[in-house]
Amino acid sequence: MGAVQVRVEVLSEGLAALMQEAGIVSATDAAAERIASIAGFEFEAKPAQTVGDRPMALVVPVGIEGMEEEARDKVLSKAVSACRS
Repeated sequence: MGAVQVRVEVLSEGLAALMQEAGIVSATDAAAERIASIAGFEFEAKPAQTVGDRPMALVVPVGIEGMEEEARDKVLSKAVSACRS
């Protein structure tokens, strides 16, 4: 059987438009909320904002306690890992 060659061309404008779709932004927000929920009440999700050509949501500590929990126990890092699997 001969080798098969496949060529994929990504259209940047199309990909940028897709990333701005309401469903993608909503899924980004939902993922941030899920991570914040797993991390605990010392963390909150910030709504997605457009950075470059894609939405980005943040999960941040609410106060010094959240910063300490992340530094000591890596609760936010573990929450991110839990949402990946």
